[in-house]
Amino acid sequence: MILFNVVQIIASVVAWVLLAPALDILIYAEPANKVFVQGVFACIGDIIVVAILGSILAYGYSKTVGRSSSLEKEDD
Repeated sequence: MILFNVVQIIASVVAWVLLAPALDILIYAEPANKVFVQGVFACIGDIIVVAILGSILAYGYSKTVGRSSSLEKEDD
């Protein structure tokens, strides 16, 4: 779960703080300060939502997957 959250934080920062504002500036000629502030707030919101919901879903899914050690060999 820690690895999941570290990766999602890195992905959110790259997408919302670096990539999206840069493309808004290049494509739509938006003011830089406006799009970077929007990107930071979107990043923070995305990190919080994915950390909460994603962690809950990952935990729930991990409880449904069977363990390989639960398999037993049948006698012939």
